Parts: sequence; C-alpha cells; structure tokens
Amino acid sequence: MIFLDYNATTKLAPEVLAKMVEAYQLPLNNSSTHQLGRQARKLVEEAREELQQLLNAQSYEVIFTGSSTEATNTAMFGTDVKKIFFSAIEHSSVYECRPQGKEIVEVKALSNGLIDLADLEKKLPSDGKFLVCLMLANNETGAIQPVEEVARLVHQKGGLFHCDLVQAVGKIPVDLEKINADFASVSAHKLNGPQGVGALLVRKGLDIKPLIYGGKQEKSKRAGTTNIAGIAGFGMACKLATKSYESVKKLRDELESEIKKIGGDDVMIFATDVARLPNTSYIATRNRDAQTQIINFDLNNICVSAGPACSSGTSTESRILKAMGIAPEFSKSAIRVSMSLETTKDELASFITVWRKFYQND
Repeated sequence: MIFLDYNATTKLAPEVLAKMVEAYQLPLNNSSTHQLGRQARKLVEEAREELQQLLNAQSYEVIFTGSSTEATNTAMFGTDVKKIFFSAIEHSSVYECRPQGKEIVEVKALSNGLIDLADLEKKLPSDGKFLVCLMLANNETGAIQPVEEVARLVHQKGGLFHCDLVQAVGKIPVDLEKINADFASVSAHKLNGPQGVGALLVRKGLDIKPLIYGGKQEKSKRAGTTNIAGIAGFGMACKLATKSYESVKKLRDELESEIKKIGGDDVMIFATDVARLPNTSYIATRNRDAQTQIINFDLNNICVSAGPACSSGTSTESRILKAMGIAPEFSKSAIRVSMSLETTKDELASFITVWRKFYQND
C-alpha cells in the first residue's frame, strides 16, 4: 500500500503512542486535586509548552479542543464582531461556519490560489468590529497565503485576525509571533499526533467566549473532561515535529515534471507560481473525473484524494478551484498527492506508472 494522502492525516509516531499508553494506564483527570490530578495537570501543561515552543507562541494562551474545526469555530462564534471576512479557498471549518448575528463577507481569490488582497482591503470597514479568517497554507493546492500582510492590514483597520495553521505546521517553519495573528488553529493528527485533539491559540489579553459550556476546564474556555492522553500525545508530536519538508520538494518537482511531460496541455498543476507546501501537488487531467481516478489508484493500492468531497459514483467540482476561476474540465478532475518525509522515489514512480496507464488508455 502506497500512502500519498498525508494532507488528510498522518501516521501516529511510535513515541506519541507510547506517551499516550503511559497516560491511559492511569485514571487521570486534571480537575482533581489529588496527586493523580496533579500528574494530569503536569502532562497538559507540558503539552501546552511544547506547542508554544514549536510555534514561537509564548505570548498566546493555548486552549485544547477536540479538533481544529472546533478551535476555528470557537474563534468565529466567540469573538465580539459584527462581520467576518473570508474567501472560498478556506477550509470547510471556516467556509461552512456562519455564526448567527454576524454578517459574512466573501473575499475574492486569484487564479494562482492566493486571496485577493486588493479585494480584501477594499471591503474591510474601519470600525474595528470585524474578524478576518485566512489559512496559512491551503489544504488542496498547498499555496502559502500572505498572512503577514493580511495581519498588518487587519490591525491597521482595528480588526482581529484568525489564522488556520493546520496544513502548515510540521511542513514549513511557523512563527506565530511573526505572523501576528490574534487567533490560530492547530490539529494534532496532521503532525503524527492523535486524531480528536486540536488547539486554539489566543493572544494573551484578548477575550473569547466558549463554544462549549459546562465545567471550568481550559480556563473556562472549553468545558468537558480533558483528553489527557490525547493532549499528552499532541505535546509529544510537537516535540518531535520537523519544521521543514524541504527534502520532499525535489521528489514533488520530479513527479510534476514527469506528469507534465506525459500529459502536456491536458495537465494542470495548481499554485506552481507562488510559494507552496513542499509536499503537495494538486494535479488536474482534462476531463478525467477525479473520483474515477481515485478508484483506479485505490485498485492499484495507491491512496490519494480529490480536493472536493466526493460521494459514491459522483464527484463535486472543487470549491477552491472554482473560486480560482478554473474551468470545469479541470476543476472536476483534480487529485491531490501529498507526501511525507517517508515517501520514496519508487513510490512516486509507481504513481506515475498507474497515472500514465489511466491517461493513455482513457
């Protein structure tokens, strides 16, 4: 089995599993005042520090959540703003989140996969009562967004900025102080940690209302018994995380060069003219249905994905590619190849062999 879907999830690192098993062997609840409660608190606080260290985020509070989606939703529901700005290239946790009583303003995207800064600047008000949501790296195209410029623009207008860091952490260096976001979302399972654990980072001094009410866990910002083992695993994943996938870039570029050589004008590879995640290749083959391609690769023991959500027998046009103005003959045929540091040249050669046969025999 060849796994080329690392932007969807990653394998649990052995050290992470060992840390979680250690925690699971004890009845740990960090709300308890006895010695086991203190031990649980120690594990949670160590994980907080590891995440802050990884992201250079000492001036941010860390609120652990059940997912990055929950973290993002908390920022969008919990901030006291009148308007929320985002584009159609955002992850569904932003795009499908429509808090009642807050006006949603959609910003244009460019054909290169980046947000349209001019359109954002034109639409932003000057009253300060707004939130802008922008991901650092796109989960489909891999395009790295101009987050520092957006932060400057937002703060000049007196607004707040939320940055989705999910796809970037562990693949490129991420410095939250440099990005200067007010809120940021992270997911454990994207960097060899456990599924079901995320975090919202909140700049110290900012207030945010909880999404989930109940107990006083996470400084009253996220009620519910704390997932001690999951958070301990998250902390270990942060400790182990690489800050760069640059060694993968050469393999990615060789793959794309070979695919273009075979397919010529029938192939589009997106976001190639902007800064991009080094492990991500988003490839469209003219009028070749994405879902059919995925099934074909799966039958050949290769795991890849399509950008859009697909149901059995049908495929949906990528919302992100549509927002970029890509024609349906390509936007309905895009598949995402996402690699890890473990990906080999032989695995990509197998991918090319299967792709070539499908393309030439179609």
